[in-house]
Formats: sequence, structure tokens, C-alpha cells
Amino acid sequence: MIGLLICLMYCGCVRGVAGYTGNDVDALMTQLFTTNGYNNKVRSSMDLPRVAMSSANKSNIKTISSISNPDSTLLSVIEFDEQDEVLKTAGYLYIQWQDQYLSWIPSSYNNTDKLFVPQDDIWKPDVSLRNTFKTFTGLGSSYLNVIVTPEGYVTWYPFQILESTCAVDITYFPFDKQLCDIKFTAWSYQKTEVDLNAGSNGVTLDEFSPNAQWKLTDTKYEEINTGEAAVIFQIELTRKSSFYVINVIMPVILLSVLNICTFLLPVASGEKAGYSITVFLSLAVFLTIIASELPKNSDVVSLMSVYLTLMALLSTFIVVVCLIQIRLSVRSTSDTPINRVFLFLIKLSMIMRCQKCSEKISPSSKSIPVTERDTEKQNKSNNEKENVIGSDDSYNWTDVIDAIDYLFFWLSLLFTFLCTTIIFGISVNN
Repeated sequence: MIGLLICLMYCGCVRGVAGYTGNDVDALMTQLFTTNGYNNKVRSSMDLPRVAMSSANKSNIKTISSISNPDSTLLSVIEFDEQDEVLKTAGYLYIQWQDQYLSWIPSSYNNTDKLFVPQDDIWKPDVSLRNTFKTFTGLGSSYLNVIVTPEGYVTWYPFQILESTCAVDITYFPFDKQLCDIKFTAWSYQKTEVDLNAGSNGVTLDEFSPNAQWKLTDTKYEEINTGEAAVIFQIELTRKSSFYVINVIMPVILLSVLNICTFLLPVASGEKAGYSITVFLSLAVFLTIIASELPKNSDVVSLMSVYLTLMALLSTFIVVVCLIQIRLSVRSTSDTPINRVFLFLIKLSMIMRCQKCSEKISPSSKSIPVTERDTEKQNKSNNEKENVIGSDDSYNWTDVIDAIDYLFFWLSLLFTFLCTTIIFGISVNN
């Protein structure tokens, strides 16, 4: 019994707040759309009185302009296709304008303070997405309603799945940021007829759902100051790079390290050329993967692609050096003497290894008897005379191959370190 009383009291309160009934709304709709003969093809004017007007007076109305104030509520970034340079978003606009043909005196209709009218039954600005990717269509749907107040203010919330074009800058992939414009325009009207003024809220993110691949970092909006009636909403997206760091960047860096390790493998093992070619093919596979992720344009080049290209060039160089080393390994000094170029490589590698320092007599030699020490010095002196750096008879082709391995290992290591540090440092810091 108590529950029934509470229910009746609640219904009474609700009826008291609403005041008007369905009959009142029906009478108002009949007055506006039948008696007054509302025409949804006639643009409203802001300079006329905000009261209901009879059909006899409509012939004297001079239409000047209507004002729409759009704000955007972004619900989600559904997809960003870098290949086709298309941004797919979901959201709705908040657009408000005043239509004096839809105004009424509330007291004449039992204080009716609002109407819900199908959007296609009234005049509305033909706001459309200007930079659309596929089809050029209007906003909203026929089953959506607008809200009309007694003063003639019309509020429209058109929901839309938007597919807009967005120029992609892939320079810093996968640490890139993208700026995408979503441009709305009143297609049929000039700014003097329909003035689109950006609202105070701009892009609202209260209902935004995060995207797994992109992070929304900033939003902006601006009006077009030319004769065109348009508003641009700009969103800034930052790519979430964790997936690419783990699955692309780290394997590529590890392959670059393995590329250098080719010079640690001796020629006698018989696997040096095969190992270097395998690393080169692995880098080529990753270069193909990166190319498939990026748009096919020539305006900008990804630093990641530059890095992979440099590593592929280094790998090609290493393969050539390995093949030369294999060729040198079958030579003999009796048939093919070592020329000055290879002698210079041996000398340079010995200097880098500080071989002269290693030839100094160690302190432990003090315990050797004098006669024995003198004999050792004499033998060593004779060996040094025979093994003078630059002598054609002092070295064989195995020494040449070892010198090449030593020099090019450190040269490749330095090149890889500089490329990795510089390119990825620039990419991370944009």
C-alpha cells in the first residue's frame, strides 16, 4: 500500500513538472506545420521577432542569415589507415541556431517548453564533412530528432561515423605524431548567409574511448575567416610504439649486431659467406615489413627505412668482404706476393692492437740468468730483423685475412653504433 502511494506521488510530481500533455504538443505541431505552413526549404532569419508568425506575413520576410554554433564530441578513434591516409572516427556534433518560424508563446499551449521534431522536417544548415574520403553525405539520419525551444532555438546532435582524409607524416615512424583535420562546411551557403562559429568547448572528450594503437594528445579548433562557412577541428594523435619496439626495432638492432659478428667467424669454418648472406636476407625481410606498414608516397621518407637501408648496405659490404677473404685464403705467397695495400692493412691492425707494446720484455724476465737472457735478446733481435713490418716475406695471406677481420669488425661496429644512436635518437625526440 505504501509502495502504491509512493508511486502515485511520483507520477503526480512528474506530471506537475511537465505540465503540458500530448494534446498540447499536438496542437502546437498543428499550428506550426499545418496552420502556419512551415516550409523546411526556407532559411530562417535572425533579425525577425521570436514569435509565431502567420502564413500571411511570411511573404514579407527578408532572410538574412542564420548562425550555427558547432561543438564536437569525439567518442573514439576507430581506425587510422596510414596506407590510404584515412582517419575513421566516431562522434557527434552539437549545433544550435535560431529559427523564428518555430517560435511560440508557451502560455498558449499549457507551458509547452520544448518540441522533439525529426531533423528532416525542419530547415537545417547542410553541414557536411568537407575532407571526406569516400562519399559526400550530410550529417545525421532521418530518424534523429532536433530539440526546439519556444524562442525558436534549435539544438541538433547529429551522430556520424566520419572517414576523413589525413596527410600522414612517417618521418619518425614508429614514434610519430599525426595532425588530422576534420573540416565541416555549410556547402550551399556563404559566410554572410550561414555563419559557422566554433563553440567555446571545441572538441569534447568526456565520452572518449582510448584507442589501442593511437593516443589522443591534443585537440584544436578554428574558424575559416574567408567567405566560406566552415569550421575545422584538429586532433593530434601519437602512435603507441611499444608493439613496434618489441617486434620490429629490437630484432633489427639484434640483426645489426649479428651482422658485425660476421668478422668473428674464421674463414676456415666454411660458414662465413653463408652466415653473412643469411643476415642480409633477414634485414631485407624486415625492410619489406616496414614498407608494408607505411603509405606509398615519396613526399617523406621514414628514418626507420633509412636505418634498414643503411644496415642492408653494410650487410652487402660485409658479404663482399667475406667473398674476397675466401678468395684470398686460397692464395700462397710464393705464387702471389702480398702487395702494398694488404701490407698497409696488416701494419694498421698491428698499430691498433699495440703489438709493439706486447713485444716488450716482461718484468718476469729478470729471474732469467744473465747468459740465458743475453741469448734470448740476441735471438729476438735476429727475429725482429727478419720480421720487419712491410717486408714481403714476413707475412702470409692468413695474416692479411686476420687484419681485415680485425679492422672491419671495429669499423662496422662504429658505423652501426653511430647509425643506431643518431637515427633512433632523432626519431624518439621527434
